[in-house]
Amino acid sequence: MKREQLIQKFRKEAKEKGLALSVDMARGKGGHCLVTVGDRVTVIPSGDISPTFEKMIRKQLGLGN
Repeated sequence: MKREQLIQKFRKEAKEKGLALSVDMARGKGGHCLVTVGDRVTVIPSGDISPTFEKMIRKQLGLGN
């Protein structure tokens, strides 16, 4: 899955849970971007995201599964 697809999924889930989601492309280094959901923050690289890495990102952002 590409980063943009993952961010779209996060937007939908955050909206359903009533959380604010922001993506800051300027704050990441190289091809990375900073994603904030509520009060949780993580960095997501560009390109393909493996299912295992997606699970780790979800845990960091508090989106479960």
